Amino acid sequence: MRYLAILLLCLPVLALAARDVADPIGALEHQNDDDYNEALETPWVEIETQVKEGPKDADLTPLEILHLPPGMRLYADLKHLKVDKRDYVTRLWLVIRSRAGAYNASYEGIRCATREYKVYAYYNPKRHRNPLRKVRLPRWRAIYKNGWRAELARDVLCSDTNPRDAQAIRVRPQAEAADYRSPYE
Repeated sequence: MRYLAILLLCLPVLALAARDVADPIGALEHQNDDDYNEALETPWVEIETQVKEGPKDADLTPLEILHLPPGMRLYADLKHLKVDKRDYVTRLWLVIRSRAGAYNASYEGIRCATREYKVYAYYNPKRHRNPLRKVRLPRWRAIYKNGWRAELARDVLCSDTNPRDAQAIRVRPQAEAADYRSPYE
């Protein structure tokens, strides 16, 4: 009788042990359920961005981007490019020029982790009254999968979900663009 009582008391423990033997991975999955604390995560916070002046033509480097419309060419101000380690956003002036002389510049942030971009300001030197226009309420937008920004992020600015080092970004496009001749020029 005593053995039966002991067996009945030990039966739940034996059942759990048998389950763990039958499903060892399941036991590991349930083991750490209470260890994760979402409150300990640090939320991402973007640093404040100031734009004071537009890009200078002497600081622009041509980039080999194939997904631009015909007749367009992309340039970047790599001299003043910033990769901030506080929010992991790459900020730089991008200039698109056409063969006909059109000129559009935008100061943008690229967030590699989320594949998003934000335009902080626009610049056009042909606007004599106010060539620099800051965006009043800039917001993050998704980078289109097959667009020129996706190619820029993938091939120049990002290494998977992390931004490349600023010096690596400065060296890479110059080496590629030295022999590059746009099919639209």
